[in-house]
Amino acid sequence: MAETILVLEDDPAMQSFLTTLLKTHQHPVVSFREGLLAMQYLVSQRIDLVLLDLGLTDLDGQSWLQHIRQWTEVPVIVISARHGEQDKVLALDNGANDYMTKPFSANELMARIRANLRKIQHQPQVFSFGEVQLDPVLHRVTKGGEEVHLTKTEYQLLLLLMRHADKVLTHNFVLSQVWGKAYVDRPEYVRVHMAQLRQKLEDNPAAPAFLKTEPGVGYRLKV
Repeated sequence: MAETILVLEDDPAMQSFLTTLLKTHQHPVVSFREGLLAMQYLVSQRIDLVLLDLGLTDLDGQSWLQHIRQWTEVPVIVISARHGEQDKVLALDNGANDYMTKPFSANELMARIRANLRKIQHQPQVFSFGEVQLDPVLHRVTKGGEEVHLTKTEYQLLLLLMRHADKVLTHNFVLSQVWGKAYVDRPEYVRVHMAQLRQKLEDNPAAPAFLKTEPGVGYRLKV
């Protein structure tokens, strides 16, 4: 089945061009002009790749990137009229996988799309430990096949631990990655949410088999 692509572009003519081009190459397409609507769709539906214009009608594309990178690894190709190096560097730092400046050729765009889709085909579709699985594209966590509801912060914390499985993560590293640098030296935030994760995911939260505490240092996901 062809990969579904989300087009987030506020220019009707460009949106129409991209939609027609992608459909010609047999890709299902969903299109939005508003970043918030696209974000809501991305939370609930499977999307394989996003084409993102930085100039949206309701929020800046850089902010949109920062928001979605808190909970999904879906590939994002920025397509923008902003030619400055600073915009490109910022977009890549915010989580974009690729950056193309307008105007561009249809052939080059399709080649970039194919290259980014190939990359994800060779990556694990889900992270897992024990009976727990996390799908970063669907933003879904299950245990024993049953979906587990996590808060946004719990999900971000779990995803961070799974990305760094078997590595000790210090309190301040976790705080800076999940809560932001303003929260460093506040390990109580991590302790509370780790306790909540253990209640939801461990068979015996009092003696966790996977979500381990490294005394005086931080936490480690044992796999």
